[in-house]
Amino acid sequence: MTEEQTYKQVLEKIDWLQDIAKRKGWSIRLQPLVERPATTDEINSVENQIGKTIPEDLKKLFLFSKHVEFSYQFDETLSEEFRQNFSGGIYWNLDSLVGQYTNFQEWVKASIDPEFNDREAIGITEKLWQDKLPLMDVPNGDIIAIGNNPSEIIYFSHEEDTMHGRILGNTLWNFLDFYSRIGFAGSEGWQLEPFFDFDQNVMITHGDKVDRYIQLLEK
Repeated sequence: MTEEQTYKQVLEKIDWLQDIAKRKGWSIRLQPLVERPATTDEINSVENQIGKTIPEDLKKLFLFSKHVEFSYQFDETLSEEFRQNFSGGIYWNLDSLVGQYTNFQEWVKASIDPEFNDREAIGITEKLWQDKLPLMDVPNGDIIAIGNNPSEIIYFSHEEDTMHGRILGNTLWNFLDFYSRIGFAGSEGWQLEPFFDFDQNVMITHGDKVDRYIQLLEK
């Protein structure tokens, strides 16, 4: 799938979820918003403010739309297997990246403070979060971050829970393809856990489990 096709799939899945929410009486927490493409000057301005180069894949995403947001929530339990999945959403915004990055830096700074962390933990954190930028802020205070070359997507947990440091996608486009197919099934770590194989240390992006979840959404 091309990058443009992946972007269009994200928008199509937002429409798909709106139809499901309307049919099932689910709440739309953030109405769909798709802003115009960013300009190169706008991207350059943000890079100058944060003092870092934005990953090329993220730049391309901003050139499709500088700001996309949508979220929904429901009260029913889909199944015991997915009992913690009761919401979902997608978000990126060039205009908020400066603030997101400032917040992200504070978390990383706290994680490498020698007063509260041992040398080994500091070394792991410095290596893990080098050249990362925030992509999505998670409601519980966690962050979904993006790397630079490759644009791997990594989960940052402020409490260092089981999803901390896990790779959600080898590239931004792989992540968006998978995440949109499962209806943006919640961004908090425990909502992503059902789709993570801890033995193999990889996301489960295809197969019976993913198919079951999609069917439950549509049922």
